[in-house]
Amino acid sequence: MDTCPDKIQSGMSRQIQTWRSTVSNHGHRLGWKIGFNMQADQQDLNLPSAMVGFLSQEHNIAPGGDYTAAPSAILLIEPEVAVLIGKDVPSGASTEQARSAITAYTAALELIDTTRSVDNDIEEILAGNLFHERVMLAAQRLPASAYKREQLGISLSINGREVRTLEQQRVPEDFTALILDVANILATNGEQLQSGDWIITGASAKAIPIKSGDDIDLDMGPLGQAQLTIT
Repeated sequence: MDTCPDKIQSGMSRQIQTWRSTVSNHGHRLGWKIGFNMQADQQDLNLPSAMVGFLSQEHNIAPGGDYTAAPSAILLIEPEVAVLIGKDVPSGASTEQARSAITAYTAALELIDTTRSVDNDIEEILAGNLFHERVMLAAQRLPASAYKREQLGISLSINGREVRTLEQQRVPEDFTALILDVANILATNGEQLQSGDWIITGASAKAIPIKSGDDIDLDMGPLGQAQLTIT
């Protein structure tokens, strides 16, 4: 994959232009997503940091809802930890500023469609919003002060059969570095991480293929539960 800085910047610029025209200008801001969150992946692909995509209220599915897949879609589902930002985080913020900006945590499911971007072209992957299709945030909120990674567990089931559990190496003990990545990337593109933004922080277990007719259940213990049906 060609991950030269010019292609990364071009892809992010195109993505932000899409976000402004389809999300920000219509009041549908929900937050941001993190891709390539594992340092091993960043090193293998020669990426300078995790990458960033956007979330939209229009692409937010209420807990217990359903999603109708397009016939051409190639869908994967990822369980993720979501964090709620309670303070604006400017470019160049300190670690403590980022940490104190976290208000709450919850469980999330992200639907990704691998037909949305061109494989092995980081510019097109970023411009295509990192394969993002839909997100579901659990109704439960865990206060930031109560979060402890050692208490986190994941059970992802499809049609009543457990298919994924927590891969602990995918979930950091401290999310501040990822929050600073988001803040700095947004600032480079003329935007800011704001109070009220959600961030889904990358797959907590390896993505798994899904299809029409699947019932998906996620239980992340203190972070809550989410149920999704693919129709």
